[in-house]
Amino acid sequence: MADRSRVPLNAVLLSTSQFLRAVIGFLFFLFLARRLGPVDYGRYMFAFALAEIFSIMGDFGLHEYSIREFARRPELLARRLPGILGLKTVLSCLSAAVMIALVPLLGRDPATSLAVTAFALAQIGYSWYYAATIAYSVKQDLHIQALLWLLQKFFFVAAGVAVILAGRGFVAVAFSNTLVQFAGGLVAVAIVLKKYGPFVRSLDHQRWLGYLKAALPFGLIVAFYLVYFRVDSVMISFFRGDAEVGQYNAAYSLASAMMFAPAGLVAALFPRLAGTYRSPGDNLDAPFQRAARWLLVMSLPLAVGGWLLADQLMVWLLGATYLPAASALKILAWTLPVWFITFLQGNLLTIIERQKAVAVVGFVNMTANVVLNLIIIPRYGFAGAAATTLATEVIGMAQMFYLLRRNITLTRTALTAASIGALSALTGALIWQLRDNLHVLGVILIATVFYGTAVMGLKIIRPSELKALLGRGRPGGGGEG
Repeated sequence: MADRSRVPLNAVLLSTSQFLRAVIGFLFFLFLARRLGPVDYGRYMFAFALAEIFSIMGDFGLHEYSIREFARRPELLARRLPGILGLKTVLSCLSAAVMIALVPLLGRDPATSLAVTAFALAQIGYSWYYAATIAYSVKQDLHIQALLWLLQKFFFVAAGVAVILAGRGFVAVAFSNTLVQFAGGLVAVAIVLKKYGPFVRSLDHQRWLGYLKAALPFGLIVAFYLVYFRVDSVMISFFRGDAEVGQYNAAYSLASAMMFAPAGLVAALFPRLAGTYRSPGDNLDAPFQRAARWLLVMSLPLAVGGWLLADQLMVWLLGATYLPAASALKILAWTLPVWFITFLQGNLLTIIERQKAVAVVGFVNMTANVVLNLIIIPRYGFAGAAATTLATEVIGMAQMFYLLRRNITLTRTALTAASIGALSALTGALIWQLRDNLHVLGVILIATVFYGTAVMGLKIIRPSELKALLGRGRPGGGGEG
């Protein structure tokens, strides 16, 4: 019971830590993109994206598999965690070695090659940290994980800002990340050894192949989504050059910064959704439609506003050198409603125990994204990549609606989207009238007040719903523990 009582606090601490990390990361993105400029920022993001794709080899799904197994049998932690740590170290070293060996074949300039090497080496330190979080999850000491997450982000940003202010470039930022990852990994493992030891002094080599086989399904899901989210930057770099990578990632980062909103709402609604589930064919339409209405209320005006204010936002936040990125932001803004709804759909599919279906959706999206990018990026560049992202997100949402056809009603969601879309369009007309006469912040403030007043006045969202959501969300937090 003591462990169970920590679950709501753990949920709050992790959510707060993630939010603060997102804020710190967003501010650092603005600083780094401005200081480096599109070309060097593009080289930095190319190296980072390539390392993200290769990080699949460094974990292989072991993290998710280990948490599931040790949570079921906590007594295995002391015997098997050293073996998992050893295996993850070997895998991350192999992944780094493969990346470094490929560097000469990539035909990149020396600075970009060094950045790739730095991110490759950082995987080793991160694998130690990630292995340590298995113990924190099993022992329900997620406050430690939340604190370490936050400190890791803080020290990385502090180091990155320091080297940039000292006149160093993106390579120094990449190597500062390597040092932070190694230091963070060592500290995380040291805390585990001291707090939960003694551990057996064996790497348990004979079980490694079994671990890899058992972790494969988890690894495939992670692999599909990592490739899907990062391959476009790598392809833009090869087909169109690093300046376009910088422009694309500037737009993408601005759009994706909004994703913390559905994460928080779905985390609050998850226990209620899970509580209504009894069998795979259950009708979950009412809680889904309620959540979808909230998400559409948040995302549709963001899409309209991002589309209409893209030019002003880019110049204000990143400077005139990033004005070309506005063309991508105008497209990516429309992915927000799709992202918000698919995030909810993915959680619902998890609740009804259809994880394999989520993996299939990930594979289809990844394949469609790669094929479309191969066709579109060479001709249309980063704006084409943005259009491909929107198209594949719509494909993914359609697949999930099909998978959930017995549980939810598509027509109700469409009608809700149409009504909220009409109000968002009216808000867009107001933005259109104001955008050439006021600073972008003033336009956003006036539009927000107008839209929020209309939403409450038309009772699209009622104050009582917010109170009920918050009041009933806290006790049920155990669903996410």
